[in-house]
Amino acid sequence: MTEFRLLTAQDVIPLIELSVAEHQLDFVAPNALTLAQSLFEPGNEIYGMWLKNTPLGLIAIIDMSHPNQDLEPNDDPNGLLIWRLMVSKDHQGKGHGRDAMRFAEKRCRELGRGNLILSAVDHRDSAVPFYEQLGYRKTGRIVDGEIEMVKALNNPHEAATFSLLDD
Repeated sequence: MTEFRLLTAQDVIPLIELSVAEHQLDFVAPNALTLAQSLFEPGNEIYGMWLKNTPLGLIAIIDMSHPNQDLEPNDDPNGLLIWRLMVSKDHQGKGHGRDAMRFAEKRCRELGRGNLILSAVDHRDSAVPFYEQLGYRKTGRIVDGEIEMVKALNNPHEAATFSLLDD
């Protein structure tokens, strides 16, 4: 079972040493970059993903309602953004990514946010089909060259607060 632990100083080196498969290098930034960027992201939380004492990857989230968050015009203040999800090449395909998404959904509900948001590279080998399987839908927005996807959580009958593309 994947364990999620809020980042601590002793976790930094083991998480930085992880990498994705070579063909995925353009899909997700290295963990060192995520940790450095996190210093400038208000409302962010980074969790290491572990199996006992073995590092598996990390998930970084941002509470878009944080008072210091600098929202763009179409950003969702009722959202929790998964801004980085990385599962190392040695641990992919074992359910840890799915566990990370369940963890993010749980955290979203705990914070009282209605929408879980992410963006992904739109490429033949990308994670877009995986996210769609989990109920995420494309919003029609392109964020930093990636397609934005969202899943409404608090009320499954209520659409996200911004428009979604029709499938």
